[in-house]
Amino acid sequence: MTIHERLSSLGLRFPSVLIPADTVDLQRWAVIACDQFTSDPAYWKSVEEYVGEAPSTLHIIHPEIYLTREDPARAAARIQRAMNQLRENGSLREVPSSAVLAERRLPSGTVRHGLVLAVDLDAYDYRPETAALIRASEETIPDRLPPRAEIRRGATLETPHVLVLYNDPGDSLLAPLKGAKSSLEKLYETPLMMEGGSIAGYRIPLEDSLAEAILQPLEALREGNLLFATGDGNHSLAAAKEVWTSRKAAGAAPDDPFRYCLVELVNVYDPGLPFHPIHRIGLAGKSALVATLEKITGGTARTFTRQAFLEAFLHRGVPEASVGILDREGGVLLEIPAGGPLAVAAADQALAETGARGIDYVHGNAEACEAADRAGGLALLLPEFPRDQLFPTVAARGTLPRKAFSLGEARDKRYYLECRSLTSKED
Repeated sequence: MTIHERLSSLGLRFPSVLIPADTVDLQRWAVIACDQFTSDPAYWKSVEEYVGEAPSTLHIIHPEIYLTREDPARAAARIQRAMNQLRENGSLREVPSSAVLAERRLPSGTVRHGLVLAVDLDAYDYRPETAALIRASEETIPDRLPPRAEIRRGATLETPHVLVLYNDPGDSLLAPLKGAKSSLEKLYETPLMMEGGSIAGYRIPLEDSLAEAILQPLEALREGNLLFATGDGNHSLAAAKEVWTSRKAAGAAPDDPFRYCLVELVNVYDPGLPFHPIHRIGLAGKSALVATLEKITGGTARTFTRQAFLEAFLHRGVPEASVGILDREGGVLLEIPAGGPLAVAAADQALAETGARGIDYVHGNAEACEAADRAGGLALLLPEFPRDQLFPTVAARGTLPRKAFSLGEARDKRYYLECRSLTSKED
């Protein structure tokens, strides 16, 4: 097979990447993922003030905090005009047929590595029952797709915040690329605004021998029909799939640029990719909830005074395969036996079966307990999701429940930087 055929069999393509021209201030250009800081208008106001009228990805995204503040069609038209302006005013330069080795230094100092390239949306499906090569890791909410699809449908550019995970405990894919970094062309390097750390990117041309070093490990890592699972940005990728499906049905050519989507591939074992639990809070009777959890899991519950529960679990979290329940009266730890359901699935099922109201999703142990107290409800503290179980779980059950985990803190999320044309056909 040719290199193009081998890439295609993996659902991948080395795209022509657009990066900011040398005259562009990269620190103003790169902006954090649109689905972050959705309850913090001050963050986005600071971003707007810092960027001003400078060329920036801020002008071609729609931060989710503003989704209900502007008519979707008007927002899409505004963003699409900004895309055209960036293309016309020399803000972007083309890097043909390449992947980009991205090296992100997080605010903590930890480094995360990834590989920016394009995925074939024909190889991706977000439905739980799929056997596609590229799958969603968590439940997709259809109501969240239309605003994203509206923007993409008439877009001339895309810029990614999608992280697509692969299962490589031995780091066979990126280790050779990191080792060869000094020989690669550096495409960009910049601090990231709003205390986001920094990022650098290095070009890997399709014709480079390192392209073969990318193909071989991925071919070896493919397990049956599953190779990739989305980590962050699943709804953006799902919206891109919807737009492509519509264009394909209308007779779009196989090389239509909308068939592909720019993403960053990241090893699920990367040390810069911590898996944080997302806790639940709600209004429910604790006794009924505990009894329902015991029924669902076959587990046993231990009761604690509130103080003892907080001392045991506030800082270090609840153990693997358990659910913590805390209200103002005290705490309970429900331990799930081996072979039982995932803690997050059991918690969601119990909340549904007991008719819990006012359910919300909160990051951080202390934050969840405080939020539950403010609401006069209870907190369900969940354990860290075991990263080595992500791919087996997706393969076995389709997708995880929504908000099963979070990949890092808000400022660790991907910043928009690279772009790809949606008007030029792929090579």
